[in-house]
Amino acid sequence: MKYHRRFQWLAIPFVTLYDHIKYDYHVVGRENIPEGGCVVVANHSQWADPTMVATALGNKHDFAAMAKKELFDIKGLSPLITALGAFPVDRSRADINAIKLALKAVRDGRKLLIFPEGTTKHKEGDEAKEGAARIALKTGAPILPIYIPENKKFRSKVCVIIGEPFVPEPTRSKEGYRELADEIMRRIYALKETD
Repeated sequence: MKYHRRFQWLAIPFVTLYDHIKYDYHVVGRENIPEGGCVVVANHSQWADPTMVATALGNKHDFAAMAKKELFDIKGLSPLITALGAFPVDRSRADINAIKLALKAVRDGRKLLIFPEGTTKHKEGDEAKEGAARIALKTGAPILPIYIPENKKFRSKVCVIIGEPFVPEPTRSKEGYRELADEIMRRIYALKETD
């Protein structure tokens, strides 16, 4: 199965309803979502975070998401998340196919979701992956930081904060990629202070 915008358009209202039923859910900063393709980056602490971002972006935008390849081994889940715009990435190596799909998604004008921390098993301050930085630099697309509250419980207040997009300075150096990856995480966690 492939990505289907119509399926995404039909599914997002149900995802949104789920988030509002499960949590006291709010979004701040929707006016910051840029037109056209961009790299959406968010912190990652729970499995529910992708739905939080989907709800925050709303139904006006086509989006794609990098997701760990292990999710696509789950029977029944793979076709569903593929139709919603997710594609697999092998986190154990430089996954060229995933990178190509990511670049195409952004160049096609979609919002590409990447969790730079790579996994929920981490702590604030851990070194982020460089994938989001590299894709933004290769496409020239803006980066949109989003902060998702970490300690989410049933009916707790969850305020997802969408920050201002920024376009990084061009670089092709390894140090430049590392610095941008660190800057992305700084900008995400800086939004926590406005929660």
